[in-house]
Amino acid sequence: MKKRKLDNVRIHAGDARDLFDVLPEASLDKAFLLYPDPWPKARHHRRRFVTEDHLEPLHRALKPGAAFRVATDIPDYVRQTLEEVPKAGFEWLVEGPEDWRRPWSDWYSTRYEQKALREGRVPHYLTFRRL
Repeated sequence: MKKRKLDNVRIHAGDARDLFDVLPEASLDKAFLLYPDPWPKARHHRRRFVTEDHLEPLHRALKPGAAFRVATDIPDYVRQTLEEVPKAGFEWLVEGPEDWRRPWSDWYSTRYEQKALREGRVPHYLTFRRL
C-alpha cells in the first residue's frame, strides 16, 4: 500500500465484526472473507462468519452492487456459504461450472491457500454481489 501510495485501502488488525457498529451504511465498495476459520464441528457452525448475525451487518455496510468475495478450501464452508449468503441479500456471480474453482484475475495467494494446496485441498473462490 505504501509503495503504491494507495489512499483508498484500510486495514483493521482486529476482528472485523467489531467494525460493523461504526461503519456508515453503504460505505464499502468490496469485502473479502479469505480462508476463514472453518469451525469444523457441526455444533460450532453458528460461529462461522457466513451466518445471519454477521452477513446482515456486512450487507448494510456494503454499497449496492458491491462485491463480497469468499475464498475457502473447506467443502462444507462452501456449502454453508452458498446457502446463507444469498439469503442475506447477495447474488452469487458464477459464469460456468468451473468458474468458482479458478482464482480471481487479481488474486494474490495467501499462506492459507498455499497450505491448503500443499495438503491437497481444493480452493474455491466465490463472488457475490450485494443486491
